[in-house]
Amino acid sequence: MPLNTEVARKIQELLAKRVTAAPLPSYNTVCGLDVAYSGDVAYGAAVVVDVRSLAVTEAACAATKNLVPYVPTFLAFRELTPMLRAYVKLRYQPDVVLVDGHGVAHPRRFGIASHIGVVLKRPTVGVAKSRLYGVERGDAVYDPETGEVIARVLRCGGKRYVSVGSHVTLEDAAALVQRLCIGGDVYPLRLAHDLTQRLKRVRPSSFDQWGEGRIEDDVCTVKRLGAGGGI
Repeated sequence: MPLNTEVARKIQELLAKRVTAAPLPSYNTVCGLDVAYSGDVAYGAAVVVDVRSLAVTEAACAATKNLVPYVPTFLAFRELTPMLRAYVKLRYQPDVVLVDGHGVAHPRRFGIASHIGVVLKRPTVGVAKSRLYGVERGDAVYDPETGEVIARVLRCGGKRYVSVGSHVTLEDAAALVQRLCIGGDVYPLRLAHDLTQRLKRVRPSSFDQWGEGRIEDDVCTVKRLGAGGGI
């Protein structure tokens, strides 16, 4: 299915006005969201951890038909569906959501993390491994038009570009990601990534009328990472 980029751009520009920056309230649980692909299927994973014990409190997953091609700066229109379909299966809403992608560090200040934050109305943080937009100097990424700092650059097994999704400040977002940098990766996102890699080995037995595939519940279980780094 081709993406109408003109319509998508207008949606981003409209919804970007709903992004809010606010101090992060006290939190106990953080969810990592990730997507992986196998053929024409997208696999979304949501893994929630307790930030004190690092215990996995809940995990959910979804498989959907991959209908939208990748178009730079429009990632949300490809990955929003599998991420949110996994998220809505969680029994309890996490306090904070980490998304494998950018937030306001985006040409229209509305990357996938901001899109999810606005939709869910939850504190959401974008964590990306590469820079999409802006000028990088030291530990910050600046908007070339306004000079505003739109992302922080952290070292966690490599560079991590941290930006506001919504309902959080950049300072709080960076501090949270730094806290969860464990073993050279951002812990909840590592768990979600590992789950999607396991999921994509399983072809759904059938798809419903909305394009969601059936996956057995036991495939979506996640345990705390062991010393060897595996699930």
